[in-house]
Amino acid sequence: MLKNLAVVFLVAVSNFANAQIVADKVVAVVGDNPILLSDIEMQYVQAKAQSDKALPEDFKCEVFDRLMLEKLFLAQAKLDSITASPDEIDAELDRRIRYFTSIFGSKEKLEEYYGKSLSELKDDFRTDIENQLVSDKMRSKALGGMKVSPAEVKAYFKAIPKDSIPYFNSEVELSQIVRYPQVSEEQKEIAKKKLEKIREDIMNGSDFSLQAILYSEDPGSSTDGGNLGYIERGELVPSFEAVAYRLQEKELSDVVETPFGYHIIMVDEKRGERLKLRHILVKPKLTQAEFVACKNTMDSIKHQLDVDSITFKEAVGKFSMDEHSRAVGGLVTNNKNGTTYFEKSDIEGSLIFALDKIKVGQYTDVLPYTGMEQTGEQKQGFRIVLLKSETKPHKANLDIDYPKIQVAAKNAKTARELERWVTLYKDRTFIRIEPDYMFCEEAHKWLTNEN
Repeated sequence: MLKNLAVVFLVAVSNFANAQIVADKVVAVVGDNPILLSDIEMQYVQAKAQSDKALPEDFKCEVFDRLMLEKLFLAQAKLDSITASPDEIDAELDRRIRYFTSIFGSKEKLEEYYGKSLSELKDDFRTDIENQLVSDKMRSKALGGMKVSPAEVKAYFKAIPKDSIPYFNSEVELSQIVRYPQVSEEQKEIAKKKLEKIREDIMNGSDFSLQAILYSEDPGSSTDGGNLGYIERGELVPSFEAVAYRLQEKELSDVVETPFGYHIIMVDEKRGERLKLRHILVKPKLTQAEFVACKNTMDSIKHQLDVDSITFKEAVGKFSMDEHSRAVGGLVTNNKNGTTYFEKSDIEGSLIFALDKIKVGQYTDVLPYTGMEQTGEQKQGFRIVLLKSETKPHKANLDIDYPKIQVAAKNAKTARELERWVTLYKDRTFIRIEPDYMFCEEAHKWLTNEN
């Protein structure tokens, strides 16, 4: 399948870290899109660096196959007049630069590591980002919106030979009540006054970018003078956007409160509904007192559960601060497989120890919990976890495993549609594969009537 944008960007970054790999040979051409030997080698090096296991012997052939598909999407996108606008490319570049700046800790460290300025890095990445955006658009057009009906799920499962029905390990379903410490009004006021002083200094002539570098607590933009790049409506939280879209170019906002903290915003440029923004963020601080208060609240909730004054589901709706699980009665989603079922090997150690002490229908004591902010930063809190169900090791069946079988059926349907699409469009597209790369079994499926 196509690599997602994050992987593509990482591969592009590795061009600098692995300069010994030279773009020395064309191994295939799809339409007017070449595949270089160095493209394959670069992804191999990237995967090898990220994996703690040995890569399969045919891994480079798998990369070759993925690149052929990507180039076919690109070739067809050109015929269908599918493009990525300069604004879309700029926005994606800005987002990636902010992300990698946060990983390296500062813009200067990022530039030092690769020996190039941010503008030079953007120039190097621009073509890759554009191609990936266009390829993804074509893929969405070809395969987007794929669904499977209950009848298709049943038919898929019925078609599996009895001796090939998968065997599932023991799995559990979990529900949770989560709470996080809340910042005190005193700490909010301290943060707000600090930002008001920064705003006053800027209004009196201080440089916005310098103030952002010195004081902003947004790791993704502070080292770039608070630069957020170009944004469109819907990309940022409503309270932030509502103020940003009312500002004129070079106008400085008043202090704005969002779930992330307090901001001042400046619009550098307007392009219709797109804004190029900078901001300075100051976050109110949590103190030990807030953590103690949160733990006490959770102890009180557990007591209410213990004396049956409230059901677990009612407590989720009334008290839980985790929006995703609260919306489904507290059920925890396994991000690894997209279902609500976890093998015990998928569960972190401290929770496993707690679950081993309880039976289905029972819940744990109050446990420390690390959640995730909308910014991707971790936040500390507490939770109570209910062991909702537990299956024994078993052969797959529709009654117990419908969600997993549904996912498998959808994947199979998508794969069939992808194969049909490739078969249809490869014969309409110029494809050339160099003879010395035909050792890959995957290469043979790309041969057309013309080659």
